[in-house]
This record gives sequence, C-alpha cells and structure tokens, in this order.
Amino acid sequence: MEALRFVEMALHNVKKKADILYLDSLVIQEVQNLVAKKYSKMNESTNKLGYQLETLFNFCIEYQIVLKLPIWTNPYSRPRDLTILLDKRGKDYRSKKMPSDEEMLLTAKLFHDAPNLDKGTEYYTAVMALLMVAPSCCSELMSLSVNCLEWEEDSLGNRQLGIRWIPAKNGKEGLKWVPSSMQDVIIEAVKRLTDIGALARKAAKFAEENPNTVMISPDQGMQVSHYLSQKPLTEIEIGKILEINGKHGIKTKWFEKLMKENNGVITSNVLGKYLYEKYTSKFNYWPYIDKNRNVKASEALLLFRENEFHDEFSPKRFSFVLPTVNQINDRFCYSETRPKTSLWEKHCITTSKGEFVRLLSHNARHWLSTKAERGGMDELTLANWAGRARVADNKAYDHRTEEEKSEAVRDLLIPEDISILDKIHLNFPITYEDLGKNRIGIATITEIGICEHDYAMSPCSRHGDCETCKELICIKGLESSLEILKHREIQLTEQINKAKEHHKLGAFGVDRWISNLGWRLAHIRTKIAFLENSEIPNGALLRIPDEYDPSPVKLALLEKGMDIDVKKPETAKLDDDLYRLMEM
Repeated sequence: MEALRFVEMALHNVKKKADILYLDSLVIQEVQNLVAKKYSKMNESTNKLGYQLETLFNFCIEYQIVLKLPIWTNPYSRPRDLTILLDKRGKDYRSKKMPSDEEMLLTAKLFHDAPNLDKGTEYYTAVMALLMVAPSCCSELMSLSVNCLEWEEDSLGNRQLGIRWIPAKNGKEGLKWVPSSMQDVIIEAVKRLTDIGALARKAAKFAEENPNTVMISPDQGMQVSHYLSQKPLTEIEIGKILEINGKHGIKTKWFEKLMKENNGVITSNVLGKYLYEKYTSKFNYWPYIDKNRNVKASEALLLFRENEFHDEFSPKRFSFVLPTVNQINDRFCYSETRPKTSLWEKHCITTSKGEFVRLLSHNARHWLSTKAERGGMDELTLANWAGRARVADNKAYDHRTEEEKSEAVRDLLIPEDISILDKIHLNFPITYEDLGKNRIGIATITEIGICEHDYAMSPCSRHGDCETCKELICIKGLESSLEILKHREIQLTEQINKAKEHHKLGAFGVDRWISNLGWRLAHIRTKIAFLENSEIPNGALLRIPDEYDPSPVKLALLEKGMDIDVKKPETAKLDDDLYRLMEM
C-alpha cells in the first residue's frame, strides 16, 4: 500500500495525473526522490518498501501494462542488525539501549529511599517502578487510573495482581500481570502517586464540573460569590487568585495579552476561561485523557499540580498537568546540557565507575524484554506481556548476543533418548507412541498430567473432569501437577467433612455425596502418593486401571455378557489402603 502511495504521488508530480499507464523512468526517478525525502536514513522499512516497488514494477512489465518500462531493482540494502553484532558497533548499540544491572539496582534503591528525600524523587521513582514491572512504553502510563490495580485468582487459587493497561502500539487491552516479587513495590508506587496527585485530581474534577470558573479555596481569604461576579479585578486580587505577587503589577506576557484582548478589564469569568483553556487544552480528549475515553483527567494516576516539585515556587491549587516523556527522561538520564535536572546529580548518586546514570524510560522496556528472552519466555507470551501487536517486534528489544542465542538453540536439540518429562519442559509435542499407545496423534498436556483421549474420534465424555478419568496420565516429576492436586485435596477434604456433619444430622442424600467425594478424594490422594514417592523415578506414568473407570463401550459389552478382560465395577476389590484414602 505504501508503494502505491509513492507511485501515485510521483505520477501527480510528473504527469499531473494518477494513471498507471503514464509510468516511465521519470516517474520512477521521482519515486526515489520522494523516498529519499521521507526516509533520511536507510532502515529496514526502506528495504521493505524497495521490494514492494520492485514487485509492483515487475507486475506492470509482466502483464504488459506499461510496455517500455526499464527493469528496476531494489537499491535500498537491508541494514545490519546491530543487536546481534559482536564487534564494537554492536556492543556500543546494546549498551546504549540496554542498561546494566547496576543502573537498574540503583533505580530500585532510589525508589526505596525516596520517602526520605523529597516529593519529586518520590513521584518520579514511582513512575519508573511502573515501567520496571513489565515491558511498557512511558506514554502508556498517562492513561492509568487511580483504580488501575486488580486482583484475580489463578488456577492454584493464589491471588495475582494485574494493572489495567491500555497498550500504545495496538496491543491487546487488558491486565498486565505483575510478578509476585514486585507486587508490594507496585502497590506502594501506586499509593505514592495517588497521594501526591490527590489535590490535582480535585482541581481537575472542579474544572470538569465547573467549566470556565475560577477555583478559589476558602483559605485564600476571599468571598467566592464576589469573584464569580462580573466586577473587574485589581492586579492584587488577580495575584491572590493566581497565588502570585500582584502588589507591584503583573508584567508577564500572557497577562499583557489577556489585558489587551479584554480592553484592560479582567473579571473572574475572564480569568476562569483563560485558566480553563490553559489546562484543559493539554488534554486532546477532555475530560478524558485517552482516545478510547476510558479514563478521565480527574482519575489519572500520574496527575500533579503545576510547580508541584519546584524548589522555590508553591504548587498552584487550581492547576492539573500530566508529565511528558521528556520530563521523566530528564530525571533519570543525566545530561551535561541540562544540569541539576537528573535525580542522580541532585542526590549525588553515581555508578561504581563514578559516572551519573543515563537511563531513558524506554531502556527499562529493553532490559525487561532481554531478561525475559534469557529466562526462556516464549515469544507469544512476551509479546502479550509487553502489549505488542506483532510477535515479530520482539526482536527489536532482544539484545542477546549470537552466542547466547546459539546456546539457547543448542538446548533445544532433541536427543534420541529424550524423556516425556523433558519434552514437556521444552514444550515439545507428546505423541501417543510416547505413551505406549499404538495410534498416530498428539496427546494434550493438562495442568495435572497428559490427556490421551483422541478428540478426533469423539469429544470429551467427562466434560473436563480429569481427576477420576482413566485417560488422564500422571507423570512423576511434573511439579505443577503436585501443587494443584494438593490444593484440590484440601478443598475436597473440607467438602467431605461438611458432608459427614450433615450426614450425622440426617440430611437426605448426603450419603451419596460422601460416596462420590470419597471416591474422588481417593483418586487424588493416590496420585499425590505416587508423585511424592521418592522410590519412583521421574518420568514414570500412572494410569487409573480400567476396572475403576471403564469406558461406555466396555460397559455396554459387559452388560451383553461379553468377556473383555475387565472386571465389573461392582466386583473390583478395594484394599484397606484405598478405604483409608477415601476416609471410609
């Protein structure tokens, strides 16, 4: 589509008509000129555009749309990927994008010490903490609300913390999950931002409900009704409202312009309109802050007042602003051209080399993405976690060297004697042959084992009830399944104890519940005993015998008196250990 746009513009410029039949060498030259103007530096996008143009021109030649068209090849070479180079250029590029662990730890320490320093440090370190919890763009923080934190239970019943997030790059909107080790940090960061911006949100709420009206606090010593009238205000009165000194006149350019526009008469209505436009004009979707109109300015987590962190001037009570990305970068990226703006220089914090930290807000995104790649996170999970629309975008944030990537690939090479457990850990498919079944297909990995049901033949007849199903295989050494089974054992034990209490009270039908729950509890405890048995080697398989869970087909054959080498359920003998597991 972009190639067509360039050709259309070139045809307009050269032939004054967007007709593909007028395509010639002059138009192609104009296309190259337009590309050079738009893309001052040749990059991967230019390379892709060149191939699109080459395909378009070849199409015109092949189908004789344009008879006398010279053969054109893509002149835009693909730039080398600096993230994988091992030379000095590659190292310099990675060090520029990828902060060191020392720099990130210094940022974490500054967040810890911030309450003992000053309000500005407390605010900006809380902002950076939100960027350090998951790969994020700094601009995405602007749309966070004070109620952005949500708790949900995972499959194990553990409470997990998520941040209600709106990605900036067309990613999927939803919860951005917080690692368990960072939950307390994020709760504290949100609390700090909520407390610091409380008065700013109050001012934004007033502006939302009272447009073009001056916000006057009772402690300013003025009568509100007087200032809501059309009576002209003196410069002293204006100074009280604006919280500036108006005794010697107000000489600022904006005030002189306002006086000129209103013939030298400033009323509270004029002042209210000016202040309303000044602060609301910074929000493109006022009273909302995001294009989806989900979060209002009066609910924005990062909102603060003008001069909130100024060392000399007091915050303006009627003001409300959001930080810019540059303001956040200035606090964490030391620069000789902007002295005394970074927190590192302000608090005299340096690295082990004696240098001030140069940490851009986007560098945290690169650091987290690379750490996730090194830790083995799969590409799809990483893209969803980072809020990226395309999985292919992960490579721009992957600063592992070729040596590291080669090592990761080496770990994935499949040996001939690989076990089922190793296949599960490496996310490889488990075939029915691996499970001793004489059929072709792939088994399904579940949270408590492997399901060997053939879904190509029929849907699940047990509606997902895996705990007592004979087609569910438990594997010794699968840690997650043991945790889940222990959690369910606790739940079932509570249920069966309640059922026994009701049985003593003579409740109708409880005996059936005790029998059902006891049967289920016996299966789960048998699996737990198997998984905890140190004498059983890792990778061993556990199946429920046929007589404890015969298939509907085998039950039908048994009823017809056919011999299928399976005992009838009512004749299956239960030993004392099984009764003990059932608590009967």
